[in-house]
Amino acid sequence: MAKDKKAVVAIAKEPTVQESVTKVFDLLGGVTNMIKRGETVILKPNAGHAEGPDTAVCTSPETLRAVIREVKKAQPSRIIVAESAAIGCDTMECFEVSGQADVAREEGVELYDIKAEKDLVNVAVRGYKSNIKRCKIPRLLLEADHIINLPIMKAHASMVFSCALKNIKGTVQDQVHSQMHQQNLTMAMMDVWSACRADINIMDAMRAASGYSPHMPVPIETNMILGSKDPVAIDRVACEVTGIDTSCVDYFKVAKETGLGNYDLEDIEVVGNTIEESYKKMWIPYIGDMSTRWPEYDVKCEGACSSCQALLAINMEELKAVNEYDKNAGMTVVIGGKNEIPKDIPDEKIVLHGNCTKKYLKDHPNAYWILGCPPNEPALYLTVQRKEVINGMGDQEEEIIRPCMARDAAVWRDFVFKAADKYYEEHPDER
Repeated sequence: MAKDKKAVVAIAKEPTVQESVTKVFDLLGGVTNMIKRGETVILKPNAGHAEGPDTAVCTSPETLRAVIREVKKAQPSRIIVAESAAIGCDTMECFEVSGQADVAREEGVELYDIKAEKDLVNVAVRGYKSNIKRCKIPRLLLEADHIINLPIMKAHASMVFSCALKNIKGTVQDQVHSQMHQQNLTMAMMDVWSACRADINIMDAMRAASGYSPHMPVPIETNMILGSKDPVAIDRVACEVTGIDTSCVDYFKVAKETGLGNYDLEDIEVVGNTIEESYKKMWIPYIGDMSTRWPEYDVKCEGACSSCQALLAINMEELKAVNEYDKNAGMTVVIGGKNEIPKDIPDEKIVLHGNCTKKYLKDHPNAYWILGCPPNEPALYLTVQRKEVINGMGDQEEEIIRPCMARDAAVWRDFVFKAADKYYEEHPDER
């Protein structure tokens, strides 16, 4: 995007979801000017996990319905709701449980499982930043006239914050998805954007997911819809309306460097409702001082990215929830590549979290090293608890990680919602 041109981000807080969606499209130029009769339109919601609409894990079915009805005004030939659910999740099940499948059937549009597609184009990622030199994308997505990115606003364990930029990750199949997590997920996200770019972004911010999202969110009533052609600008404004310090979200720096969109507020024009009148503070417990937050453990986090800091926070708190925190006190947890680890610490007391900590194996060859950039979300607490390395790749995803997450879900939910209640008691103006 040219530096002399401001990105436009629309905010709408109307009485109904449909009115807000219509207003956002109108503020961006009108749906019939953006989409022409007879064109093919892909809608890419977030349906990454099999969670109901009350959880705020997936894009709300009513927001999806509102966008479908608005797009219908342009008389496209096809409207297709497309998704590739998270690794280990069944896309069609996620569509059903989230309520999106019912909406698609009621509105007479197609559902499309990206994971099941065989007609893939191996797209070269020119100027790639991660290990994603080529990216297999369904031909349908590449040949569609429009891709409307339809994320839900939420906190996210492996990214701190998730919205438009991260949602496009759901355009690839599990093989590429897994490859992205094994290297640098932030940079890989930008590489996927260069291979498969949405031209319109409509953000579901009716009930944002605060807390320990995506697996244990605390929904809050934010009651707005945002829209923009610029994915960086819309995510930046989303952070502004929810009080998130963008310096704690590493992917903004990478997005800015790659020229994917406008990050600086002076290069963004907000239309419709203002940031000030839309403001609703989001509780994101991933952000804070990591080195002293858990004094019973020796936490070393010099040089850690925001993703690993967020994962550290969720895993340490989950250890408390499942009554494993005190049992494992005295462990040394290392994130980031700028730490010094004394040689006299026994290897069996050290957990190395993330690719950048692999170098410490030179002096501590038998430490627990968890690969990934960032690693799988619950890998740290499961490694501490089980005393075996949990990497979250291959068979471990199905045999260990998901069964353990299901087992611990109820107690973790109770722990998180009690923490949220305590936070809002201490900050009543943010409820």
